[in-house]
Amino acid sequence: MSEKTIHDVCIVGAGPAGSTCAYYLAQKGIIPLVLEKKEFPRDKICGDAFTLRAQAHLEKMGLLQKLIGENKGRWTSQGGIVSPRGIVYTGDSYAETKSHLVISIKRKIIDEMLVKTAVEAGSILMENYSVKEVTFNKNSGYWTIHPKEGENQPNHAKILIIADGASSRIAQSLGIIKGPPQAVCSRSYVKAGTYEFNQEGIVVMSMKLVPGYCALMKEADDDLVFCCYIIPFGKTRTENLYKIHHDLIESDPFISKALGPSAEIEEMKAAPIRFGGTLQSYDNQLLIVGDAAGMIDPLTGEGLQYAMDAAEIAADIIVDAFRKNNFTMKFLKQYQKRWMKSFGKDFKWSTRMARFCAKHPIFFDAFASLSQKKGDKFMVEWGKIMTGSKRKLNFFLPKLALPLVFEVIRLKRKFKKEKVL
Repeated sequence: MSEKTIHDVCIVGAGPAGSTCAYYLAQKGIIPLVLEKKEFPRDKICGDAFTLRAQAHLEKMGLLQKLIGENKGRWTSQGGIVSPRGIVYTGDSYAETKSHLVISIKRKIIDEMLVKTAVEAGSILMENYSVKEVTFNKNSGYWTIHPKEGENQPNHAKILIIADGASSRIAQSLGIIKGPPQAVCSRSYVKAGTYEFNQEGIVVMSMKLVPGYCALMKEADDDLVFCCYIIPFGKTRTENLYKIHHDLIESDPFISKALGPSAEIEEMKAAPIRFGGTLQSYDNQLLIVGDAAGMIDPLTGEGLQYAMDAAEIAADIIVDAFRKNNFTMKFLKQYQKRWMKSFGKDFKWSTRMARFCAKHPIFFDAFASLSQKKGDKFMVEWGKIMTGSKRKLNFFLPKLALPLVFEVIRLKRKFKKEKVL
């Protein structure tokens, strides 16, 4: 590639955010350059859960059908919740809705499929390209992306899209994103055939983690993924991730039973999480997409679907920018407005709810208890809200909120009586 070539768009980072944006841009006639610091296939730390909104993008790209056909994704229908006080509810969401709220896909598989689909659409991929810094030349009106020392040459582009993950060293160096990520997550795969878990997926709301949680979910190859999510509102601090991850494996009654005595568990891996959405995800000739912009739900830790939603929005805005020849900060601000309207405002409610549940974990007990009484229909309604298919404000609808409040009152009386006895 000639050093003097000026690309229309350069995307730094080929995760789901970067690759999805590249795909939608190429589909609309703008050929982006995608820079990835590693070589595919490469792993990423994640819970591997793709919810309905993410599935919609995979279907548009022709990947959902391919994943199922090649047995690389596994529908998660049979599962449920273990509440902080150990109330267990498991059900079958597919039996209730005839749709799957979640499909598990290993990131090593799906990230490569996403970027290959973007390349097939026309995108240009450069692997093993580590970015040292980016600079903007006001006179010429383009970005220069400088690689770390090695054989790679600088690249140039009119518009820069930053999709380099939660730490977002590039966006921080530009002063747009400030501060470190607020949360952390862990992940360990458990070898197929060595565990005793007989569901497809379950969320365990350990009292040690609330409002964070841990989860178990089966993969297409029958490996089991075990992950923990720590956010700063609870008792456990992010720096205690290693300890809590292993403590739960050894001492939590549900998890230790699900894993069994012969489980072959890989070494824990960890990753930072930036949640809640950033106040600014744009600048002159620049957009920030996905984890780098904090597009992760503070209550659930879900970010894949929001990264992909924002990637499509970014592509639409960029196409419009080229049509109008307007790449100013003022014009690109509409990107922020659109993703905030789509899902960003919901993050504010998630933050409030996470803070509230940290102080009142009994609401999770009440949900599990009510699900036992009301069955899969009640669980699915909650599941749709928690996974982003419906807005968090739906929690306050009388049909959900009133039974929950009454159940909380009942459980408080029950627990108080048991304590006295």
